[in-house]
Amino acid sequence: MLFLPESNGRFPVGATTFKLPVSTKVLGTAKIRRHGHSDDGPSVKPALQLDEVVFTAYYPADVKGSNIKKGLDWLLRPLRVSLNGYARYSGRSFGSSWISTWLLWPIMYIYGRLLKIPVYPNAPLLRQRLTVSPVHTRSETRPSSWPLVIFSHGLGGSQTAYSQLCTRLASSGRVVLAVQHCDGSGHAFISSTTGPGLYVREKDLIWTSDNEKTMLNFRQQQLTFRRHEIYLAFHSFKQLIQDGYQGSSHGLQSIDNKFIDWSSWSNDDDTKAVECEKDVLLAGHSFGGATVATVQFTILSTDPPADLSAPIPVHKALILDPWLEPIPSPGPFPPPQGSGDALPQLLVINSEKFSLWKDHFARLIGVVQAWEPEKRRVLTILRSQHESFSDFPLLPLVSRRPARIVMDRIVELSEAFIDGNVDTFVDETATRKMEIRIVGKKPDGSPQRQLVGEVGELIAH
Repeated sequence: MLFLPESNGRFPVGATTFKLPVSTKVLGTAKIRRHGHSDDGPSVKPALQLDEVVFTAYYPADVKGSNIKKGLDWLLRPLRVSLNGYARYSGRSFGSSWISTWLLWPIMYIYGRLLKIPVYPNAPLLRQRLTVSPVHTRSETRPSSWPLVIFSHGLGGSQTAYSQLCTRLASSGRVVLAVQHCDGSGHAFISSTTGPGLYVREKDLIWTSDNEKTMLNFRQQQLTFRRHEIYLAFHSFKQLIQDGYQGSSHGLQSIDNKFIDWSSWSNDDDTKAVECEKDVLLAGHSFGGATVATVQFTILSTDPPADLSAPIPVHKALILDPWLEPIPSPGPFPPPQGSGDALPQLLVINSEKFSLWKDHFARLIGVVQAWEPEKRRVLTILRSQHESFSDFPLLPLVSRRPARIVMDRIVELSEAFIDGNVDTFVDETATRKMEIRIVGKKPDGSPQRQLVGEVGELIAH
């Protein structure tokens, strides 16, 4: 058995996957063919059909006296679905040739069959101790609760593909809800009602209007779909915390029908299990030229869906290597503010490659300055790659020291931002000016550029 690196935080980490059945809702106009069909008619289905919301919660776990075995599957089951999804995402077709099958099956076996996330599946949520004043009077006893983070994956990702970041945040005392987006942006997903779904490619799409036949248009429809999923995940989780488990026919359910100590998730007379009324953090990463971080901007700058009138009380948004092109330009702009209103705080952590993308980086700086005009809220980590924010560079047998240095820096910055200390952290950390050098040529003959500095160093923009 192989494990991803331990989180080594203050608390052991549990992981529970929840699902919320919802009334079927179709968003957008694109359609795709059902697996195994090639004709029109009943073989065609909506590309964006919402019938359930799934997310994995990572959290401080109460494992004292329990016999729960550590280890959560890193890849979605059944493995063939995950393999087909990654083959489609990478541009291959599983089974199309003996060569691709021969190459992919060993990877599936090692990292699918053997690789585990070092967490305790379905462990009870650890309850916070009361914070009591020195005089120990009940009137001066202040209940404590875990802060809430909602995490959104990128193209080709999943709710377990960023487990290193999610578990390390959880081990430091936070509850992280990692959403499984069922919009065809992840490598694969499993729906209880419609079965498996795979990554949606441009050639898979069938349009009802010639005016919509672009992948960019589909990306914008996916953003709307993701926005619904995030709102539904938050509101169903908040209901669980406030009202407790509602039974097998209402509210959140276990994805695998295994035992869950539902009582550990609900408030009691003295304490809140998780803080859902304020200070929610939204976090997300763009993976493989994706759009996930733009979902955070969309949530912050628009009203909630009509059937979910209450907004998410977002206090901060952590944006990891965002891709802004699917969002209409100029924008996104902050919403109008009344007197005394405060905008959510933003922090963008960029990879080196995305900071060297001139036009995109200039737009990013403009967007962030509209939200945070007086602060350095865009940081670049030297030698980081777009995939550095995910688990992939840290997989056993292939992990290298630079990848671990970059992940440590990502977590340090994320925690400092959540705790309100990111400006102090940046001031106390050696930072560099943005200097570019030519280190060679690309295959097309254009210059290969690199930022001056060493792995893990910061540039504050």
